[in-house]
Amino acid sequence: MPVASERLAGWLSPKWLVGAVAVAASALLASYDVRLGMAAGTLLGVVALVWVYLAVRYGSLSGAPSVRAALVERSRQQAANRERAARASGAQGSAEPAESV
Repeated sequence: MPVASERLAGWLSPKWLVGAVAVAASALLASYDVRLGMAAGTLLGVVALVWVYLAVRYGSLSGAPSVRAALVERSRQQAANRERAARASGAQGSAEPAESV
């Protein structure tokens, strides 16, 4: 059953944590060697631009509803329906006398 993705500490998404680590690594490289830091920064910028393009074109920033969120919601609804049906059948089953062989 699909489970909704959890966020770190309730407010920090893992993608921002990865981005912060990448920026920190680029800054460390820049403090070690300026040319190496510029190369790492350029690479980081290209990756960020590709991510933004893909997010706008196909992903979360396109405004299209998330297929995964719909699947999670549908599975939650089915689980709630099963639980409600089990409680209803349990209440009906207890009203009937038990059959003995």
